[in-house]
Amino acid sequence: MEKNSESVGRLSGSIRPLPNSLKSIKSKLVPYFYIMPGFIAFSLFVFYPLITTLWYSLTKWDGFGTPRFIGLANYITAFLHDPVFRVVLRNNFVYIFFFSAVPIGIGLLLASLIARANIKGIVLFRTVLFAPQIVPLIATGIIWCWILSPIFGVVNEVLSLVGLDELTRPWLGDPSTALFAVGGIGSWIWCGFCMVIFLAGIQKIDESFYDAAKIDGANAFQQFLNVTVPGLRYELTVAIIMTVTQALRVFALVYVTTRGGPGRATLPISLYTYSNVFQFHKVGYGASLAVILTAFILILSWVILRLREEF
Repeated sequence: MEKNSESVGRLSGSIRPLPNSLKSIKSKLVPYFYIMPGFIAFSLFVFYPLITTLWYSLTKWDGFGTPRFIGLANYITAFLHDPVFRVVLRNNFVYIFFFSAVPIGIGLLLASLIARANIKGIVLFRTVLFAPQIVPLIATGIIWCWILSPIFGVVNEVLSLVGLDELTRPWLGDPSTALFAVGGIGSWIWCGFCMVIFLAGIQKIDESFYDAAKIDGANAFQQFLNVTVPGLRYELTVAIIMTVTQALRVFALVYVTTRGGPGRATLPISLYTYSNVFQFHKVGYGASLAVILTAFILILSWVILRLREEF
């Protein structure tokens, strides 16, 4: 027993604690092990595709063989020599109006009315308005194709019933109305989202601000401008960035409803990129369009954030 205790004593004496320097290094490395899985996933699915796309945008490549480096030729072609690119750029700015400006305006109005008024069944009303966000875009596009159908569509049927037959038309097949029809669908989809965001923001505004405005003689509209809107600065920023981003990268809705037609009346940059890569086999040019679209999204997001800081 004495020998065993002596041997244990020697072993315990031989085991020394780690130096402080090693402990500090270990404590510094531990957080990186926790973020490593996320960093690997980000690198594989975001960073690597981004770098690859940037490289392909500087080449001429049809998807087969070896890409040929051509520098900025694809970008010069897009901005100076491609009339289709100017058309799709115009279409995307129209989509920004319908996907962002209209839903934000309507959502802000609805949120103000709902939050300040005691209306029965308000939960059901909010659920119905938010429902388009839950329904998949593919299903939404198909449903609206039925509604706007020139043969059995509800819109044309209603117009015929009220004696406005001259207004009936193929809404998604007429170049003069197709872009606005798709934009109107986008407004319908995003109104509920904006309303819910603004409702959450209005609920955190202190009621004393409204009471002070009433004491100063402000009417409902003046309270809206001077209390509600400034109190929703951060919610407005989120709504603008989300809706503008969706307007710039809209794809599924347009693909299901019009495929970018008739002609190129509803063609966005994202669908034009898809066509160049997978239909025309212009992988390099399609990659440059994808880079341009990403740059637009980043620049507009940065501008919106800067404007929020200014105001």
